[in-house]
Parts: sequence; C-alpha cells; structure tokens
Amino acid sequence: MTNSEYTFATKEGPLYKKGGPVIFAFHGTGGDEHQFLDAASQMMPEAKVIAPRGDVSEMGAARFFKRTGEGQYDFDDLWKRTEAVTRFVSNHVEASEPGTVIGLGYSNGANILAAVIDRSPNLFQHAALMHPLVTWDIDKAANAGTLDVLITAGARDPICPPDMTGKLADMLEDKGASVRTWWHRGGHEVPADEMAEIQKWFGELRAKVQGSGELPIQREDDGKKGRWFMRAASGHEAEMSYTWGKPGCIIIDHTGVPDVFKGQGLAKKLYRHMVDTVRAEGTTIVPLCPFVASMLKRYPEDHDIVDDHAPARVG
Repeated sequence: MTNSEYTFATKEGPLYKKGGPVIFAFHGTGGDEHQFLDAASQMMPEAKVIAPRGDVSEMGAARFFKRTGEGQYDFDDLWKRTEAVTRFVSNHVEASEPGTVIGLGYSNGANILAAVIDRSPNLFQHAALMHPLVTWDIDKAANAGTLDVLITAGARDPICPPDMTGKLADMLEDKGASVRTWWHRGGHEVPADEMAEIQKWFGELRAKVQGSGELPIQREDDGKKGRWFMRAASGHEAEMSYTWGKPGCIIIDHTGVPDVFKGQGLAKKLYRHMVDTVRAEGTTIVPLCPFVASMLKRYPEDHDIVDDHAPARVG
C-alpha cells in the first residue's frame, strides 16, 4: 500500500499501462509537486509520474530536508528524510509494480534523490539529477551497477560549483553507475537547451523500455530506393536500406542500429526479415552492406537470394 507521509500529485501519461514505467519527480526549493509533473509526463507518455512535495519549510519554501545555510546541510535531518522518501518510493513501487523506476530531481530535489540512490542504489534504474550539490561522500560499498544517471549543470552555477558536480559524477561512477554529464554556460537556472537534453535522455529511455520485441518491421519503397525499419515511440529507428538495380534486384547498402537498441538483436531481425521477403518476392540482392555480407558468410544457406553477379567476396 502507498502511504500519506507526503502530499503528492500523480499523473498517468496517455500511453501508460499497468506495469509501465514510473517516474518520481522531486522539485527544487520553493517548488511543489506540480513543478515537473506535466513536463515529465510529456517527455515519457508511457509512464506514470508521482511527485511528492517536500515537507520541510524554509521561510515558507518547501524543501525535502533542512539546512543551516547555503550548501550546509543538517545531516541528521537529511538521513531521516532520506529514509522517509525511500519508504514513499518503495511503497509506490510495490503498488504500481513498474517495469522501470526513474528519478528526476532539480536542486534540492536532485539532492534528496542522490541521497536515496546513495543509501538504496537498486531502487531506481535511471535518474536525472539537475544541478545537484552533494557535499557528502557517496558510499562505494553498495554497488549501483544497474543505475543509469544523467547529471545536468551550469558551468557558472554559484550554488552548485562545477568541481562538486564533477566529484559527484566520479563518486557515482566509482559506485558502479553509468554516468553522463551535460553542461550549459549559465548558472542555476534551467534553460531551454537543458530541458531539451533531458527530453533527449527520456527519448532514449523510451526506446530502451519499449525494447525491440514489440516493434514491427515496416517497409518504405518509392521504386528507386527503399528500406526496412523498426521505429520506437521515441522516434529512434533501426534500418536496412537499399536501392533498386536491374529489374528484380536490390542493392543493400546500409544497416544501422542506434546505441539505444544495442544488444537487442535488431540488425539480425532486419536481416532475417529481408531474406524472407526477398525469397517470397522472387527477387535477388547485391550485398554491398558489410553487415549483410558478413551474415551471408555466416549463413551460407541464404546464398540463393544473392544475385549471380554479386561481388565474389560475399561467398
């Protein structure tokens, strides 16, 4: 069951289904549960977004833990609040049973998210930390090898100095996480290009979460050139392209799979679909694409689809 330890808002994206991704969004000082609710839902419409409101008031501004000054944390309170946020996230994860758990936090929200990751590194699979200031040493003992982290920051941020951002990235990598850092030239503000980078990161997550199993192989052909392709909801595509040569013969020139699909066997799926389609249509191929040429060497039983005048190196 979920608890009522925090006031929170939730929003299911238009493509959300039970068991889909869940995003926990943590606001910055003075923000509230609505600060990133809509933006997160728009960036990943397959997800449910859950956004708690910090329960500490600093001169009327909501925060997730106490501090005694800029960058000076009340660590007794921080670790107490970290346990509370961890319970909140864990209870919602238990209730939603998501396939993927994602964290998004800005400033104070990024700091509480980093604290939860430090103490419970397997609770999240992905986390975006916007302008974090982590002043404590991240525990290396608890491995975070399954965690993917994006850190965004300002090169002239007076609140979160760049050297501290770099130190956090190093500590998370030492903990086993995969870390990507992105900078803008300004300070603590969140400009449009930073949100664009966050959106790009979410696009990659959408492709990873959807995976290749659900992606149909489609075909485009204008009579001169064409391709078979698999397109994720994020817009990422894996493709095998060709041009028409002599009648009944296509020249396959390229196979491309973006990094977000690496390790899922999409290139091989495209190859096998191409072989089956060419056989069914009674056409032949000239395999100029190195990947297709290598597959033909691996599967000599497919040589019946190769044009008689194809380069000898294909055999």
